Amino acid sequence: MDVDAFLAGPYLRKADVMLERRINDLPALVIRWATNSQFSHAALVYAAPPYDDGLSNTFVIEAGTAGVDLTKLSDYVHNSGVGYIAIKRLKEKPWFDSDRQARVRGLLLDKIKARYDFWTVFQVAKQLWFGVQEKVSSRQDTVKTFRDMDWTPPNQFICSGLVQIGFVEMMVEAIKKNDISPEALRDVVFTRSAEKYLPERGMWTNLGDQQKETAQIFRDLLNDELYAVTPEDLAQTDKLDWLYLIKGSKVFKIASYDDIKRIAQE
Repeated sequence: MDVDAFLAGPYLRKADVMLERRINDLPALVIRWATNSQFSHAALVYAAPPYDDGLSNTFVIEAGTAGVDLTKLSDYVHNSGVGYIAIKRLKEKPWFDSDRQARVRGLLLDKIKARYDFWTVFQVAKQLWFGVQEKVSSRQDTVKTFRDMDWTPPNQFICSGLVQIGFVEMMVEAIKKNDISPEALRDVVFTRSAEKYLPERGMWTNLGDQQKETAQIFRDLLNDELYAVTPEDLAQTDKLDWLYLIKGSKVFKIASYDDIKRIAQE
């Protein structure tokens, strides 16, 4: 499909996840190398026609070195520096309706605005360098280097980590209100390193009245783990379905990571 027709049509929803690959961009190249990924950036669909009245453009919410921005998706699509863009969506769940999609984007916006400042920009720079250092030396040596320089080893990939936090906080809110079963928390945790700390399905009932508290404790204690989610974690998780690949002026329907690699080579 032609990309402009796609952007004007009923294809994207609030809280769809965007993964981007830039070309001829050294920082993006380093991030992909440091994370073994096809992607270096993530964003969330904030609003899209025709579901949001009065809009003629799709907007994504993203974090960058200048802070938080709402950016037209078409600006990415028609940017010669963008190789391709992939779109993923949370697997269909009866509880993930339009209101909860909107809540994810609202939490994401609030969280970035609350945390983002010049100190965070410095932390992002450290995060990138930490990934490079870890590639060329052991993790232990890298951590020691940061300690010797009086730097805390960084734990945030701002763009993708906040996408993850938005989904988790939406779910924890709903669990605390008894709107969703605590077991569903697994459905919005996109990294195995954090998911392993959750009770297995069918085991939550053993916690009795502590189920809601357990969900909240998970969010609080695993804060660093959740913020450390990378674009590659979002690409690899099976909690998000592959939907579309935007490359140049065309949009392709996709169902797997392999589809992206195949089309990218064409």
